[in-house]
Amino acid sequence: MRTRVLRDGPAAAALVDALAPIQGSVRDWLLGSGRVLKNDSHSVVVLLSLAGEERYIKLFVSKSSWQGVMFRFSLSRAVRSCDFARRLRDAGLAVPQAQGCLLVPEGALLITEAVPGDDLKSLWQGDSGRARDWAVIMQRTANTVAALHRAGFAHGDCKWANLVMTDERCVLVDLDGVRKAAWGSRQQAADIARFTLNAEELSLPMKYYDAFVDSYCLCTGGKRSDVTGAALPVLLNLRRRHASKYGHRGHPLLGVN
Repeated sequence: MRTRVLRDGPAAAALVDALAPIQGSVRDWLLGSGRVLKNDSHSVVVLLSLAGEERYIKLFVSKSSWQGVMFRFSLSRAVRSCDFARRLRDAGLAVPQAQGCLLVPEGALLITEAVPGDDLKSLWQGDSGRARDWAVIMQRTANTVAALHRAGFAHGDCKWANLVMTDERCVLVDLDGVRKAAWGSRQQAADIARFTLNAEELSLPMKYYDAFVDSYCLCTGGKRSDVTGAALPVLLNLRRRHASKYGHRGHPLLGVN
């Protein structure tokens, strides 16, 4: 199978070697070789053992012949995610190490380290007895999001599934929506809104949400009223969209007295 390295890294050569003898599609090989985290028409995400270590591999499927041409010129979300991961990590932010990016017949493959831990949504849903200290978890999550915003970026999809808790901190994953963003911009407010929507749908108690917002404001120097005021209009739109698609779930945390 023909592949081309778009961004070199610790695991790129190993993945090229693993793909070389494949006769079928990359998608099928990934689904049969790794632990599947996501599989839809536009992407496949797996955890795969490669060169003696578990790696996170995401296939970005080319949706058209024109997009396929763009992929060949390194213009894809895979390359963008790889570049931003390196940029953010160099800035000391909590993101996975980017380990390469390949062009394959179906699209582009991104390789990063596999972050040990559970995403925030899975952690909350699995903690039925609430044995964990969720005030501390919310504080650590806020610290990570605040550090990203202070550095002049927005995540672009700050849902709980993209916030992975390790033993000591929260790590931001799924970085293909990251962009430069000024402090207090609508893009950064959208991160807070997206986080809040999940918190509402999962019925997070207000005391834990307060721990998140208060820690975020402490880290950024922002006023709570400014942070929540900027997030609320975005949140209202997200609520309407999710309610029409999934029905009403949970309880509101912003915009209520």
